[in-house]
Amino acid sequence: MPKKLLKTIGFTVISILFSIKSFAGTTPPVTTIIKSPSSPNGKNSWYVSPVTYTLKATDLESGVKEINYRIDGGLWVKKSFGDTLNLAPNPSFETTDAASPINTASWKPNLTDADTTYSRDTINYMAGFSTTSIKIQSTGSVWHAINHIDNFAASTPYNNMNASVWVKTENANSAFFRIYAVEEDEFGVKTYTQIAQSSDISGTNAWTQLSSNFIVNVDDAIGVYIEIGLLGIGSMWIDAVNINNNTVSSSTSFSIASDGYHTVDYYSVDRAGNIEITKSDSIKIDQTPPGNWQDSGAIRGFFGSDHEVYVYTNVSDATSGLSTFTDKFQYTTSRNVGFGVFDNLLGCNSTWLLNQWKPLISPPFFPGVKSAYLLTPKVDFCDSNWKICKIVRFYAEDMAGNFNSKDMCINGPWIRITGKGIVRANNDIDMIAEAYGDNSDGMIEISRSTINFFSTSSDLVTINTPPPPDYNYSKFFDLAPNDKTVITGGSLRTNSGTYISNGNYEILNNTTPSNYGTTTFDQVVFIDGNLRISNNIQTSNASAALFIVSGNVEIAKRVDKVGIAIIADGDFYTAYDINEGEASKTLVLNGFYIANEFIFRRTLQGTQNDKDPAEDFIFEPKYLTKLRDYIGINTVKWLSTE
Repeated sequence: MPKKLLKTIGFTVISILFSIKSFAGTTPPVTTIIKSPSSPNGKNSWYVSPVTYTLKATDLESGVKEINYRIDGGLWVKKSFGDTLNLAPNPSFETTDAASPINTASWKPNLTDADTTYSRDTINYMAGFSTTSIKIQSTGSVWHAINHIDNFAASTPYNNMNASVWVKTENANSAFFRIYAVEEDEFGVKTYTQIAQSSDISGTNAWTQLSSNFIVNVDDAIGVYIEIGLLGIGSMWIDAVNINNNTVSSSTSFSIASDGYHTVDYYSVDRAGNIEITKSDSIKIDQTPPGNWQDSGAIRGFFGSDHEVYVYTNVSDATSGLSTFTDKFQYTTSRNVGFGVFDNLLGCNSTWLLNQWKPLISPPFFPGVKSAYLLTPKVDFCDSNWKICKIVRFYAEDMAGNFNSKDMCINGPWIRITGKGIVRANNDIDMIAEAYGDNSDGMIEISRSTINFFSTSSDLVTINTPPPPDYNYSKFFDLAPNDKTVITGGSLRTNSGTYISNGNYEILNNTTPSNYGTTTFDQVVFIDGNLRISNNIQTSNASAALFIVSGNVEIAKRVDKVGIAIIADGDFYTAYDINEGEASKTLVLNGFYIANEFIFRRTLQGTQNDKDPAEDFIFEPKYLTKLRDYIGINTVKWLSTE
């Protein structure tokens, strides 16, 4: 009979024997967890980053059929596997053989000498895999290992395979395993070739699974075996050996990224139908620092100057809650550069401690509360020049160790938006000063999750909203009627229609008709450049004027009334020409306003910012109906709510 045919028959018989033996098991698989990060990376057992779970299942008999898991009691997710039949003999070393140097059937040492001892250990073994492991203890410098060379696993040339082993080490130099291919010639002579090697571990480690995917890249291979051991000194324990015809290990990974408390349930099923008892693991994640600063202000004491004040604010943390004895503050004055504190908070002639902090005197609160009132001691800010911001920087930390700071300008300028319109920000909203009352009576909509020093009396707030449809100057231009009247270098018109200025345009006293604010008209004006408003401009209640600008909008500091709607591709400056320390009047804007970024540059005289906004936006819903014949792109649905 030809040599190749003999080998094929031999392989078939061996495979059948292994299959019958392996599928006879009744022990369910064992699933273990690897988390990354491996342990909480925040304070108080909190994770402050997403957590990746890797579930690894091992079955030493029929092989793993599937891993099942669910997150927070949701739907079960199933990961299925094929070709996971374990080809390793006596994989958890439970079967004994008196003739073996380690009293274990199928396995033997590769080298026995005075430097090494091999033993069965019934105290240290991998949980779930019965009651025995093999211990190797070496004081020598060479490779000491165990293998199943005489009872190798059947294979064919160029087969894709996977091997894994659970090992535990103590003061080990290097622990790993090697894979060897077995060849046999026509005379029955076997040769062995190393074809793969796992990664190694050193030092002292709890039970760790080593694994390797490999190809049996030997032309006449009839099988493979695994050799597990130590290179150099140390101790190692070996358990739960697995070899199968699969390049994918029986594992699955997923990540949990949302803040809060989470539970993972999981179990595995082997190919013989044995089901593992469901296990659970719990974690808590908080990646969000304290925020949503609100209800802030300054209180003057009964004694001392009017620039000796207590400053307060409120801060929240929705997940782990706020920690105690971590909050602090620093501040600025006109006498010093940068943030810091005076050594004596009521002595402006004492030493200025740059970048230093002082503790707050906030009322006591329990660790983990969701919101807290923060209060500074009485502080002397050295002068009463409130046109220049005196900033207090508050610092807060949550139980997970996330921290945040917030700057608050005492008597600083703020904005107001009324008319029940929508305040939309394509980011967070983060003000430096807080309004007297609420900033808005409409809806607040942001694309992220933080709103600081900004509130609405309607309590309508949406966060993490997707961006609205993107309409820019070019798109609006194409939507408008084609017959656009050019006003380059000339005055605005008091007739209804569509107009265009090719280039920068400035609204001055001599470019605004005297009857512009009293005549009735509906118009759209395209400014293909920057728009500068150097004089007050208003329309009558019956009129509507929308300016669509391809560049920036610049409003002069002397302007205090703007009664037109503006959409700009560029930025919107409410006082482009104001100088540091200058005061201005409240700017009242009637209409609606859209821009890439709003740069609010106004501050009021003295302490007027306490109760008056620096910019007062009043939404005019008339634009939704009066200009639909000129730019009809949106549908508005009016609803009555109670």
